[in-house]
Amino acid sequence: MPAPTLVRRLAAVAAGLILVTSAVACGANGGSGAGGGGQPRSGGDIIFLENGEFAGFAQQDLRTWQTSSVAVNLFDRLVYLDPETGKLAPWLATAWTVNDAATEIELTLRTDVTFSDGSRLTPEVVVANLNHLGFGDTARGITPSRPQFARYAGSEPIGPDKVRIRLSAPDTGFLNNLGDLRHSIVAASTLALGYEQASELKNAIGSGPFVFASEKPGSEIKIVRRAGYNWPPGTADHTGEAYLNSITYIISSEGASRTGLLLSGQAHAARDVLITDEKQLQKRGFHYYGARPFGGVRDLEINPSANPVIADPRVRQAILHGIDRNELITGVYNDNWVAAKGLVQSNTPGFVDIGAEYGFDPARANRLLDEAGWTAKGADGIRTKDGARLSFRVYPESQWVVPIPDAELIAIQLARVGIQFEIVKVDRSTYNAQVAKPDNPFSWGHTTATDVNQLWNRYRSKGLGGLNDPAFDQLLDTIKAVPVGPRRTEAVGAAQRYLLDNALIVPLQETQQSFVTAPKLQGFVPETLGRSYFYDAWLDD
Repeated sequence: MPAPTLVRRLAAVAAGLILVTSAVACGANGGSGAGGGGQPRSGGDIIFLENGEFAGFAQQDLRTWQTSSVAVNLFDRLVYLDPETGKLAPWLATAWTVNDAATEIELTLRTDVTFSDGSRLTPEVVVANLNHLGFGDTARGITPSRPQFARYAGSEPIGPDKVRIRLSAPDTGFLNNLGDLRHSIVAASTLALGYEQASELKNAIGSGPFVFASEKPGSEIKIVRRAGYNWPPGTADHTGEAYLNSITYIISSEGASRTGLLLSGQAHAARDVLITDEKQLQKRGFHYYGARPFGGVRDLEINPSANPVIADPRVRQAILHGIDRNELITGVYNDNWVAAKGLVQSNTPGFVDIGAEYGFDPARANRLLDEAGWTAKGADGIRTKDGARLSFRVYPESQWVVPIPDAELIAIQLARVGIQFEIVKVDRSTYNAQVAKPDNPFSWGHTTATDVNQLWNRYRSKGLGGLNDPAFDQLLDTIKAVPVGPRRTEAVGAAQRYLLDNALIVPLQETQQSFVTAPKLQGFVPETLGRSYFYDAWLDD
């Protein structure tokens, strides 16, 4: 196992490696994935490279990207949302019923599940978890899950293996939301802790296929196969214990270092390899997975109340039509990636292809700006009105694989129609502080979600999105109340058109998490929200 100093030292080696480019066909989910291999076998220890430090392991933090790489293998959930079909599969719950009003759910639980501390999964433990997620505990620093549990009214055991969940209003996506990693089920001993203690990995007691073994704070975490595990999700390729003996997660913050460790055989898997290295690694026989999680596409979100200039819908619409999504793919990404076709990921139930209606149209962008009175231009081609330049300060996001080149190409595109995007590079904490300010017009989004009804709640009246329209609130209520089907899809399409007609969100690319695994690592399949689930993974000879 390489020490952290070796990880840093190899960055220089990796940067000097000569890689041969190659066009490699991609699979339907954005990557070629693993092919071939022999029969699954038990054994083997792998090293997984993460791009940054791990956050805490309390339930409310489990979806942060670095933490989730580990957490997804330590905890189980009540249901599993199949990323291939969008349908629910059994997990800790074997069956469920939902009343016609979508206000009551009954779950039937497995009776053979234990947590890693030896305690059993019972209806009482599940109810305690649901209350923890639904109500939180301010005194102990526990925040409720929002918006997913906003309509949770309570639950109770109704037998030795059943739980009834009550909702304050219809929510047809609530059952799907139980499949979110944020809603993993933890042992009673973990629930009894305050936030600070629950955040410690040693106290993260789950029922998953791996258990915590050791950590070196700030550099690595090791988890090992759990003996006796036999309750995987219903879509798993096998039952019983995981195949791998252990997974060691090492922080490797430089992309060149991650590539170098993979190529040298000192690591078996990595998240967020450099865009420029994806094709080259595939040529060398590595498996590439472009996991497209359910939820929303990556987008540029516009706050219409930030200032009088951006309050003009014609300016916002000009920005939408001045951005060429296809040029972004060819100029910054590669054909492992795809342009957005709306505001919802194309694999997510409720997807509506409306990309062509709101696509790149520079003539329309120029016409809109003329109509808005931005008719004069400076020597650099940027439009002016009453002596003011049509210029915005924009902060590239930190949690994206290529935030700077992406933002810089968008700035070049918008300059062609006379809009200046002044790109200001900042660190993660500064970015978060800047985009939280009410006078900041732009932020970037890529929201993963087990159900589309989670995506646009910030645009409800009096929300953070700066919109106050009862008609849009009604669209969101319809999505909440109507089951998956034609009527719900129609409402999802109408909500997207509303946001795009008003240019409150500009779709860019499909959200994607990139993983690369060594040629001999087989069976790896990212889960619904793009996290690295290793239950079925195994090492070939």
